[in-house]
Amino acid sequence: MFPLAAAGDLRSNAVGTLWVDFAGIAQLVSDTLSFGRNAELALDEDNRFMHRTTGEFRYVDSAWWLYNRGRSSRLLVFGSNGARIELPPGTECALPMPEGSVSFVAGPTPYQLLYRADAPVVSQRDPSGTGEATVEFGTALTDRETIYLTTFALDRLRGRSNMLLTYADVAKLWDVSEKTIDNTLQRVRSRLKSAGVRNTETLEGLVNHLLAHGRIGLSTLVDIESRHPDVLP
Repeated sequence: MFPLAAAGDLRSNAVGTLWVDFAGIAQLVSDTLSFGRNAELALDEDNRFMHRTTGEFRYVDSAWWLYNRGRSSRLLVFGSNGARIELPPGTECALPMPEGSVSFVAGPTPYQLLYRADAPVVSQRDPSGTGEATVEFGTALTDRETIYLTTFALDRLRGRSNMLLTYADVAKLWDVSEKTIDNTLQRVRSRLKSAGVRNTETLEGLVNHLLAHGRIGLSTLVDIESRHPDVLP
């Protein structure tokens, strides 16, 4: 999560500063920041499926840009305005809003970085990435769906373990039955299937898909904790 003093710091710094948050630890960037298995920001040194350098944030032409440096991973950029940009390997784009997230999957594991730039500045360059303001399927997740699915990924989002919580764990935390949890997830799977999304039949597949496409993540966890401060351990 971004430091409490971040907003003031950004206003006082020169144009070109960017906060990048991974697993609750924020880092201030003034020019460039690479991320990957063995980059300036090392996301997971033990994940052999991750590129040594997966991507790079860079300040160019009065705007922050994201470069996909990997050979196979696709980067998904979500702006706080709902904009969605998909970056295949070797492409680049200006960050669509001063706040948002970057998601990708390396092997079986999804990763998400949050970013916040100092000011909304429109670049004069044309992006090489593709995308538009959209959602990944029919409608966005409901509040209940977001809460339950984010809770399944609680330990992963906090960097404590790659394991998901069980149905029993989530049901106990939110004082509902396991059947309620299962019914909620089945509704999400049904919408995904109708939209042509596959490989979400298992809990792991469903959560990985939603993490990789920015539907749940650190931002939803922070929001849930702020609204329900005494529920999550």
